[in-house]
Amino acid sequence: MISDWYFPKVGGIEYCMHSLAKTLIKESHKVHIITRSYPGVPQYNIRDRITIIRVKSSPLPGQQRFLAPGAYKELYALLKSGNYDLIHSHGLDSPLSMAALIASRKLGIPSVVTNHSLVGHTPLSPFLYLAGKLLVKNADAVIAVSSAVEKDSKLMTKKPVYRILNGIDCEENDFKTLLPVDREGKLVIASVARMTKKKGVQHLVRLAPSLLERNENLIFIMIGNGPLTKKLEKKVKKSGLSGNFYFTGEIPRRAVLDYLEQADIFAHPSSDEGFGISILEAISKRVPVVAMNHSGVSDIIEHGVNGYLADNLVDFSSCLQALIENPALRTEFSQKAAEGIPDYDWNRIYEQTCRVYTSVINGKYQNNSSEQESSSENEYKKVIKTSDQREIIREK
Repeated sequence: MISDWYFPKVGGIEYCMHSLAKTLIKESHKVHIITRSYPGVPQYNIRDRITIIRVKSSPLPGQQRFLAPGAYKELYALLKSGNYDLIHSHGLDSPLSMAALIASRKLGIPSVVTNHSLVGHTPLSPFLYLAGKLLVKNADAVIAVSSAVEKDSKLMTKKPVYRILNGIDCEENDFKTLLPVDREGKLVIASVARMTKKKGVQHLVRLAPSLLERNENLIFIMIGNGPLTKKLEKKVKKSGLSGNFYFTGEIPRRAVLDYLEQADIFAHPSSDEGFGISILEAISKRVPVVAMNHSGVSDIIEHGVNGYLADNLVDFSSCLQALIENPALRTEFSQKAAEGIPDYDWNRIYEQTCRVYTSVINGKYQNNSSEQESSSENEYKKVIKTSDQREIIREK
């Protein structure tokens, strides 16, 4: 599995990639995660029985996304010498992930890419779709984490696109970290997101004054970090709302779950959300959700049944107000949403993913076999044991 986005960085791709790898290993597969290096983090280590390999390099000057060329050369060498049966890239916005797809094509290794995000509504959208088409063509199949991402992915490729929703570990979390604010007599609205425009966190700051006019007891807990953090903090201070907002910055996932445990409402105003792991985290902590419609969240929340989905920001504010005023509705939504948590079990996702792996490996090896038979008179015979999706038998 390959992506730039992995621990110690915290986010949805990081969590999902690690959880899937853990489940694969539990089912007797061997998994390596290849990712970028960070200062003070070992180049090689094992976590939860997963072998983690970090390519040596630093980002190019002036930005954080692209690494120096040596990293991609090292990645190619690792894939060439690794004797891998399959390459699984994560994130179309990860240069390492896309470089791995190009390498997989050159090396003849079957490959899958999971698309975790939507292109979104930006002036760069046509360019991003074009870039996606050029890069995804190197994969044998695409996994999309939601219906919305599936639709997006099909605009980029004619290769098979499989919709497999992300999951969540139903782990017990010992309650340890108290909210860093006095919540006595307060109603807590929490948000968990990277502080960027795409995540829509600026909309919560924009909507807060009108909500506070009707409900003076609100506290907004903004969990996450990003380029908008300082700007939003300044805006809140200028508006005189510092007492109603708390920005946590980047915190460990355990603390995130602790904070959610103490929230009354979860607000997620992103209209370009590919899936929304934070939505599942809120649901697992019995917190009712208000999110935007027509995104990946629409696969999780059914409007008016187990949460609210808003079509615009005015609607979003109205949905928040409805939950603020109605504690019984908050309880009803949170209980109904929690009933669906078993649908996002990683064992179930593992089975779906393995079917994709088998299909891709089977097809790739059959193609390779036919090419070799015509050129070298049936030198190798490859037999795929379809009764066991995890096993590939090669006979020389």
